[in-house]
Amino acid sequence: MRIGELANLTGSSVRALRHYDRMGVLSSARQDNGYRTFTPEDVGRMRLIRMFLSVGFTLDEIRQYAPCWQGDLKPGDPVPGVVAADFYRRKLAEIDGQLRDLHVIRDRLTAQLSDLERSGTTCAAPLPEAPHEPDPRP
Repeated sequence: MRIGELANLTGSSVRALRHYDRMGVLSSARQDNGYRTFTPEDVGRMRLIRMFLSVGFTLDEIRQYAPCWQGDLKPGDPVPGVVAADFYRRKLAEIDGQLRDLHVIRDRLTAQLSDLERSGTTCAAPLPEAPHEPDPRP
């Protein structure tokens, strides 16, 4: 499929897809006319890429570990540069911190909504101080 079709199917921009292709996160084949072509599997890859980006992964991290989650590695194949398990532990610790912070924010918003509904006012006091930055260390 051509890049415009992949963009439509995934909700990504053509510009982003070209960038991901240049970064090595996606890989396209080139037709004789220079057009990029992608496979149906790239729709799923793009969904994973967008999900990983939305939770704080960088493109470099996604590119480095893409062979793991795309199924391109065989058991025992090395992941260049770092050990995948250590990376996953760090990312899980970051995500756990984000989840804790989101629960705090959710609880505060729920309390404020209850106060608003109980008092009948249109505004409530500002939210207390935002949660701290999560510690990225496991």
